[in-house]
Amino acid sequence: MASVEDRWYRDKRDDEGNVIVDANGNPEKEPTERHGIGKRWLVRWRDPDKKPRKLSFDKKVQANAHKAQVEADMSRGTYIDPTAGAVTFGTYAAEWLARQTTDPLTVENVTDRLRRYVEGTALHKTPLNRVRPGVVQSWISGLPENLDGSTKGTVFAHVSAILNAAVADELIGRNPCKSSSVRRPKGDAKEIEPWSAEWVEGLHAALPENYRILATLGAGLGLRQGEMFGLSPDDVDFLRGWVTVQRQVKLVGSKQVFSLPKGRKTRKIPLPSTVREELAAHLAARPAKDVTLPWETSTGKPTTVRLIVTTRQSGACRRTTFNSETWKPALAKAKIPTDDRENGCHALRHFFAATLLDAGENIKAVSRWLGHSSGAFTLRYYGHLMPSSEERTRSAVDAVLSRWCAPVVPQGEAQPV
Repeated sequence: MASVEDRWYRDKRDDEGNVIVDANGNPEKEPTERHGIGKRWLVRWRDPDKKPRKLSFDKKVQANAHKAQVEADMSRGTYIDPTAGAVTFGTYAAEWLARQTTDPLTVENVTDRLRRYVEGTALHKTPLNRVRPGVVQSWISGLPENLDGSTKGTVFAHVSAILNAAVADELIGRNPCKSSSVRRPKGDAKEIEPWSAEWVEGLHAALPENYRILATLGAGLGLRQGEMFGLSPDDVDFLRGWVTVQRQVKLVGSKQVFSLPKGRKTRKIPLPSTVREELAAHLAARPAKDVTLPWETSTGKPTTVRLIVTTRQSGACRRTTFNSETWKPALAKAKIPTDDRENGCHALRHFFAATLLDAGENIKAVSRWLGHSSGAFTLRYYGHLMPSSEERTRSAVDAVLSRWCAPVVPQGEAQPV
């Protein structure tokens, strides 16, 4: 059991060591040698390993509350050493990042967001065991007003993941991000507006001939930009009509590397005949070239792949260079706004998804071809593009019920007697 001691006053005793009491029978008090020095109230207890622990408080109500918390946690088997979380959130976040085994680009992106939006804040400097829901909410409220909701939500998810790890490491008892008093940032509700076929056609014509196939790969297969850059003719089964997406070209820092697709998921996509024919013509005119890049990290194993699209210097396309020197000029030539973030290379992927959904393809199949984590994820992003089901519902029910229901008679016609 825990106990609370007064470090500033003690029971007054007579020469024989007996406690002196007042007229009401209460012990008289006298100042101790520590009177007025430091925090007055001391809580003592033994942890589950029988190791003595203590913690000081300014107010008796705080000490009593801690005593009750310790006793309750010990009873429930959820006791956490209150001194274990003395490390600051920022220090622990750096340790957490160093332990991550995900792909280096993801770690780099998380590190950058934490540097931009957490480092230097009160949350960053607060010891883990003092990160209360109010500290988290104050940090959320202090995020830049012009920061879009999706980025706020992403950074919040990083902070919550770090605090989840602290719970697992038994540094804190619970994650304050999960408190009902914390208002999680909401992502922007802007709906995706897919390009028209005319825009895709215009972009296709505006791209330089050696890069024109990229418009077809994006709009016809739904590939991400890095997956287009990393596609090899060895990934294409021209006979059976399938494309295997098994790598991408991406930047880790300033270094290009080959890696698995986003989410570390490979996938197969049906190869439409139009895409097959244009791809075959492209390869006939511009044979694939061998490109060697490290795998996953800048120091990874050198890997050589025959790439369908390469630069004029026979290297892998670099995202930043391609976007500024090739993509944006092509947008301008096709009279597509260049200052709209939605008109990046990803717009071709949106067009692919919208085309399939408009044709009545089921959401599970679309999710599979896009390489999404789940159909629910695909539905959340593209559900608004699905054609209205009202007329299909009416037609489906009519087709069945018409076998026994009376036929519909148009208004104005005589009813049979």
